[in-house]
Amino acid sequence: MRIILKIILFPVSLVLSILTAFLTFLLGIGTTILYFLMSFCIIGSIASFIYHDTVTGIQALVIAFLVSPYGLPMIGAFCIALIETVNCKIRAI
Repeated sequence: MRIILKIILFPVSLVLSILTAFLTFLLGIGTTILYFLMSFCIIGSIASFIYHDTVTGIQALVIAFLVSPYGLPMIGAFCIALIETVNCKIRAI
């Protein structure tokens, strides 16, 4: 029975492995793009503070935090780790 279950779950494990590799690649590219966007937001917020527009400066800092490596990319890394965990559990059967 266990061999039959492994045969049935092999394509699922293969798809999850390919999906994990592809999403890891996309996360690396996306993190690089978001890093540049974060830099522009920080420069914009500094310019806003210089021109005494504190509301826009604070908004730009919040956006910079969300697109920093601790914001949206961390959510993506969590999702990839979750898929990897499911794949490991399937392989352990």
